[in-house]
Amino acid sequence: MKTTQEILSDSATYLERHGSESSRADAEWLMCEALDVDKLELYMQFDRLLGDAELARLRPLLRRRAAGEPVQYIIGNVTFHSVELVVGPGVLIPRPETERLVDEALQRYPGEGAILDVCTGSGAILFAMNNGLDGPVPMIGVDASADALAWALRNRELLAAEHIDFLQGDLFGPVAEQKFVLITANPPYIASCDLERLPNNVRGFEPHEALLAGDDGLAVIRRIAMSAAACLCTGGQLLCEIGAAQGEAAQRIFADAGWADVEILTDYARRDRIVAARLG
Repeated sequence: MKTTQEILSDSATYLERHGSESSRADAEWLMCEALDVDKLELYMQFDRLLGDAELARLRPLLRRRAAGEPVQYIIGNVTFHSVELVVGPGVLIPRPETERLVDEALQRYPGEGAILDVCTGSGAILFAMNNGLDGPVPMIGVDASADALAWALRNRELLAAEHIDFLQGDLFGPVAEQKFVLITANPPYIASCDLERLPNNVRGFEPHEALLAGDDGLAVIRRIAMSAAACLCTGGQLLCEIGAAQGEAAQRIFADAGWADVEILTDYARRDRIVAARLG
């Protein structure tokens, strides 16, 4: 029998051999899942010998990660902007770079009025904003994928956020007659030709419709720039996530579409990540 520390080291080595770039962290998360402990408890039990039943729970998790499946899908959840969300096959995994968009949206929200999030996926942006605002604010999330919205609805139930509505449809179609003071979006923005360059855990498992957007990755961003104004109140603001190399192009797209105060904001790694604009 081996100790927790020895099994953790062996697991990290195994995942590294199978291509994980975060093998130690991955092994920690999977061991916490298998042993039903948090990370502090895991480290406090380093000298404990692990039994056959515990190893039997761990091995299939390690095999799934070695095959490329994202850790978040394996353990079934992810923490985004201090909110724990359930995720799994069929929905994009929320990423840390999107947290800057949430922070900016919280700062720009005028204090009253409804919020719209298109390409909402798991609902991560809305649930994070809901956590950061005082009192329930009317919010709607729209996504074309029924699979993604199934996860958003599960999160709504788990977070007791019944005031947040989710609608299936293409961008602004389901809310064409409504007005919002703030629109957020995390659309697909990867060029289709770049699919093979993505890591296997992304390319092989996350939904391509949430990742790819035409030959240059800007197809959906162009549509948002051209159609979002119809759903905004005068003076309303829009925040749209973009790829790190798309800042100049995205700024030009929104400026050409007649938006005011168009600017490119960086994420916390100082990479271009958000186009912000106002309806004049």
